[in-house]
Amino acid sequence: MKLKIWIGLLCLCILLGFITIFQIYTQGFALYAKTDVLVWTLPLATYIFFSLTSAGLAFVSSIPVVFGIKRYELIKKRTMFLELAVLLGSFVCLIMHLGSPLNLFYIIFSPNLASPLWWMGVLYSLYLVLLLMAFNQLHNQKSIYGLGVAIFLIAIATSTTLGWLVGMTDARPSLNPSFLTLYFPFTAFVSGLAALLLAGLLSGYFTGKLGDADTNDLYDEIARTLGITSGLVLVLLLWRSIIGGGSSADLGFLAFKQMMGTISYNIQLWIGLLVPCVLMLLSGFRGTVWGKVTAASLVLIGMLAGRLEFILSSEIMPLGQMAENLPDFVKYVPSASEWFVTLFGLSVVLLVYTLGDRFFRLDETPE
Repeated sequence: MKLKIWIGLLCLCILLGFITIFQIYTQGFALYAKTDVLVWTLPLATYIFFSLTSAGLAFVSSIPVVFGIKRYELIKKRTMFLELAVLLGSFVCLIMHLGSPLNLFYIIFSPNLASPLWWMGVLYSLYLVLLLMAFNQLHNQKSIYGLGVAIFLIAIATSTTLGWLVGMTDARPSLNPSFLTLYFPFTAFVSGLAALLLAGLLSGYFTGKLGDADTNDLYDEIARTLGITSGLVLVLLLWRSIIGGGSSADLGFLAFKQMMGTISYNIQLWIGLLVPCVLMLLSGFRGTVWGKVTAASLVLIGMLAGRLEFILSSEIMPLGQMAENLPDFVKYVPSASEWFVTLFGLSVVLLVYTLGDRFFRLDETPE
């Protein structure tokens, strides 16, 4: 009964998403808080969040598949299916950001080898196909080593190409491609660890199958790794803040300095990185299910806030002709339709994962 209610709520949220799609087709982007200055908003931030989380899950699934660490076989199938669910959610948000699936097809089938946007379309299409093939073989108890290596390499390519894409604007020095091509894969890994920890533990709790001692020990290890890696990301964010927000005299960093006082930046810093890092380094808290669930949830909330802070840091300060008759910094508040896009993408992820957990035996390990 609880499962039916849960699926019903997710279907209702997805219905709201389809209504939003219809409204966008009939009324256009007036439903979004977009302007000539703010061209990137919450739907794009959510897409980046989901796409990097999917890449991070690919890094986690490669631990047993590519690197042969056997104890991670226990969560290999669950990780790969969750990776697929999150990737589908990212596609939903990307399509909603572009306004039409036809725009996505146009990008893919209009080759431009010098365009990172075209490479993103090709890589993600290939990523989806390989992921479906790999999960099918895994579900049928077949080896996926070759596909696993390919997925691992594509996850690296997508996360670094995304840094290349958003870092192409020379007038926005806060979008440094040299920094982003390293920062994106690293934060993707943190998001992947948190997503797996949250999904695996909540599934076990609500189904009454929290797993055996080996699985619980593995989740404790993942939680410890989450604490360490979130601490490393915290250090990267602090250095970004010191360099870009404190010591840099470049006018292009004024927008980032402005964002350092916003809710999204501080959620990322304190709630999404510092608190989970401390919690997961405390063995007493890390040893409880709800301790791990709390830390993983906070990391994901912080990562989403960080993706929004990241894109706003590049555009809240109008430049050139766009700055005429405008304040030094423009304000952004997501519209209801933009929140519905985020809810739509999240609901797709949760529904696909819930059905997969119900029908595909995600706790199954290779024979």
